[in-house]
Amino acid sequence: MEKKLTITDIANMAQVAKSTVSRYLNGGPVSAKTREKINKVVTENNYQPNTFAQSLKQKVNHTIGVIVPRLDSSAQVEMLRGLDDANENDTFLIVNTYQSTKRELAAIEKLRTQNVSGLIVLTANLNDELRNALTEFDAPVVIQGQEEPNFHRVVMNDLQAGTVVGEFAASLHPQNTLLLKIDETLDWAIGHDRFLNIRKKLSTSKVTVVNSKFSIAEAKVAAQQAMQSQNFDLIIGATDRITIGALQAGLATGQNARYIGFGKSDLSTTVTPNLTSFEYDFYQTGKKIYELFCTVRDANPSNTIRTVLDGELVVRDSTEK
Repeated sequence: MEKKLTITDIANMAQVAKSTVSRYLNGGPVSAKTREKINKVVTENNYQPNTFAQSLKQKVNHTIGVIVPRLDSSAQVEMLRGLDDANENDTFLIVNTYQSTKRELAAIEKLRTQNVSGLIVLTANLNDELRNALTEFDAPVVIQGQEEPNFHRVVMNDLQAGTVVGEFAASLHPQNTLLLKIDETLDWAIGHDRFLNIRKKLSTSKVTVVNSKFSIAEAKVAAQQAMQSQNFDLIIGATDRITIGALQAGLATGQNARYIGFGKSDLSTTVTPNLTSFEYDFYQTGKKIYELFCTVRDANPSNTIRTVLDGELVVRDSTEK
């Protein structure tokens, strides 16, 4: 009698994990590439699953892996609050990767072994290693933060934000502007897209561009270095934290500047002067991320879904003279 093919046999022949084959047989989430490999093995070997055993095992997995690059970000904390508030039946496994690619890859593998129903990734930038790891993940993946056309995603409209901020900045008629941005290789959306149209709109102003880190203290140091040789009348930071660091440096060095930031946090209204800022609703963003994940998990759409969120410029005292 011919030996009946087992799940272990299929896993070995398709070069995937047994848990992946089990999800496939039970109608669970499996990536298109992996599904194709298993389909080939099953079809070629005329495999017939034990439907009774399947009915006993089959159940909905309500655990979602959430990968966060940094938990000291008020924006990401607000997104997590939005996720949690929109959630009714799921459990989140949250992993902080400290902006480390190595930690992020390890988190993806660890969550795979936990057999989660999918991943939500709040990301700064995806390199090829991370793209491959997420593409091979055998469950739905939704990312936030970057324009990655091969993934379901929620993105902030940073190009539009830069246009709005740039037009407002140009209306102030600055003569010498300092832009404190993030290295594009670390965060393309914030480092590149957010500043692209600002620079275009400030074509009549002298512009100095300096890379900073996300913390207030590091931004203060970066701004002070630029201020040693120049006086600025307008300073724009990639985030509110960065702009507040520049504000501290400006007060220490006697700069007579206006200040503009990006974000939405208590920081904008607790510093003096209150900070003019382009604000996104990160709490609502978290809700949108969860809604998109549920759509992807439950409906398994054939095309990638892109959700774009706009913000608004809130003018406060820091741009008054």
